[in-house]
Amino acid sequence: MTKQQAIEAMKTGEKLTHRYFSEGEWVSMKGNFTMIFEDGCKIDSDTFWNDRKGEGFNNDWELFEQ
Repeated sequence: MTKQQAIEAMKTGEKLTHRYFSEGEWVSMKGNFTMIFEDGCKIDSDTFWNDRKGEGFNNDWELFEQ
């Protein structure tokens, strides 16, 4: 899915992964501004996306399956 589709899915609580993530890594959102990772860490969404500006993060998002 695209970045925008991923954002919308994460806003509903879905856990997503990306081809650049390691096995078992996922990210989701709490509200519109907090990103939550599989290890419990949280950062604001601006910081998350500022670190992922490259073209590679505009596509290839997938729902995380355990």
